[in-house]
Amino acid sequence: MFLSVSGSGFHMNYRQEVRLPKLQGHKVQAYSMPKHRQLNSPEEKPISPDRFLKYLNNKVQSQAGVYRNPAAVQSSMILIAKQMKFSSDQHTHRQKEKSIKIIEQSNEYKYNLGLGNNHELVQRIMDTRVDWQQTKDNSSMFVNFRWQQWHRGYKYDRLILNNQYKQMVNHFENHPELSNKQYLFRNLCSYCEQNKQNVYDSVPITFVLDFKDDSVDQQFTQFVKFFDKYAPKKIDQMAKKLVEYKKKLKIPVQPMNDKKIQPIPNKIPKTQNGNQYLWLLKPTFLNRGQGIHVVNDLDTIISLICEYQEGHQTIEDDDVKNNKKNNNIKANSFVIQKYIEQPFLINQRKFDIRVWVLVTQDLHCYFFKEGYIRTSCENYTTDDVSNQFIHLTNNAIQKYSDKYGEFEDGNQLSFDDFQNYLNQQGFNIDFQQNNVTKMKQLVWMSMQSVKRKLNLHQRKYCMEIFGYDFIIDQDFKTWLIEINTNPCIEESSGILKMLLPRMLDDAFKLTIDVIFPPKQKQEINESVFPVNKYSNTESLWESIGNLESPKPAVKQTSIVLPNQLSSQIQQFQTIIPIYQGDL
Repeated sequence: MFLSVSGSGFHMNYRQEVRLPKLQGHKVQAYSMPKHRQLNSPEEKPISPDRFLKYLNNKVQSQAGVYRNPAAVQSSMILIAKQMKFSSDQHTHRQKEKSIKIIEQSNEYKYNLGLGNNHELVQRIMDTRVDWQQTKDNSSMFVNFRWQQWHRGYKYDRLILNNQYKQMVNHFENHPELSNKQYLFRNLCSYCEQNKQNVYDSVPITFVLDFKDDSVDQQFTQFVKFFDKYAPKKIDQMAKKLVEYKKKLKIPVQPMNDKKIQPIPNKIPKTQNGNQYLWLLKPTFLNRGQGIHVVNDLDTIISLICEYQEGHQTIEDDDVKNNKKNNNIKANSFVIQKYIEQPFLINQRKFDIRVWVLVTQDLHCYFFKEGYIRTSCENYTTDDVSNQFIHLTNNAIQKYSDKYGEFEDGNQLSFDDFQNYLNQQGFNIDFQQNNVTKMKQLVWMSMQSVKRKLNLHQRKYCMEIFGYDFIIDQDFKTWLIEINTNPCIEESSGILKMLLPRMLDDAFKLTIDVIFPPKQKQEINESVFPVNKYSNTESLWESIGNLESPKPAVKQTSIVLPNQLSSQIQQFQTIIPIYQGDL
């Protein structure tokens, strides 16, 4: 005895018959889907097994007098619904298998690029790989490699080991543990505490204010007391003023506890201090110099924080090109950091150092052998805190100065250029040995501080290139300033036109070329992106260790500065005013 059921509701082109238990003494009727539902009708959604079960149930109830054993009929209808669902799942599975086979049979991998930050350079690099083809479809699970500025939109739960497909993305899910200023500092504090190190030997004195944290009352009190302790001019009626500040910032008063928020420095290093007593206020989630303010008094810090809580009017880099439209930035977490008032200078101008660090899919860390120096357009002085062209060396800021490119191409110097400058000025300093080696140590320390957080869920397959920023003070000591996700890859100088293509190409050789080996035979013995003084057959990424291994690849040697450095600094102060109170 059979019951015939139309499968049109499940996109099937056949009628499915289900054997029912023999119902003695009962009439049997073949039921099918309502005739008004057409196969693959665009305006009708396929009927579900549950709805069809309800449909059959109504039929049974309408003919209750005919059936003497409704329980048997009910059991039969359940069997029908289950078999229909099984057939539907089989159909869906077959369709997926067909799609996967099509992808597997293709001789090309697919990559997708998000817009912005010179994504055309990434396209040029990828176009040198004959197995890869760009696609505009960023929603497909079969895109093998995705590159975009931010990690928003990435389906990290899909990045699993699967024999059918692999997809790599250019951000780790938890990269803010490094790239967010607040998280970076707290991770470094935890690491240094566990390893009995002083975090302020590596980063300038820093305080975090997170207004979403229950301990913000204690954070703020801690900062204000330290600020007042070393300020040239003390705060009158400190206790009363502190209450007024908290009320203005809408900080809820919490009972003081013994919870350790962060280590308190014993003193301010001399190169970070000066008569102007300068500090930096930074929202924790911005980059490219956005939202950074140089301040020298507490009232200004309080006023700026209030503005950001309500929405601070600023000008973003991309908006400057479009008639300087204002952008409203809101922030509830800040880093307040002591300004290094006595930096080492190049021709009386401030500079910082950008290097690139790669973390591969197997958590192996690499340091790119060549970075670059970013110089400012204006002579350094601590008297003017409003002129960003003096204090902030980000290219996103400096390029809007009238003097941009006047002294260096794109306000940038290579490491060799900097070493030549040191030699010409009479400094007996080996920049690579003393400072680049220290940068590698600081990179490794920062990576060790997040090794259990960066890829917490062990996603496959992630990689990321970070931009590390360092500064050198008057004593030639190297300080870690911040770490950036999505570092700028604009080819804004001859140096970057040479370094960036090789940096990306060599990075891809360690990541996507490993995960997606070439399907077609091609000879790639030499890089098509040459860099001066390096062989075209060597990788410019130097291994510094694997986060799953306790030992770094680079030997951690102590940095010993030349004995002549202090006297040489004094000798050239008249030529290079590193710090003068009357500037």
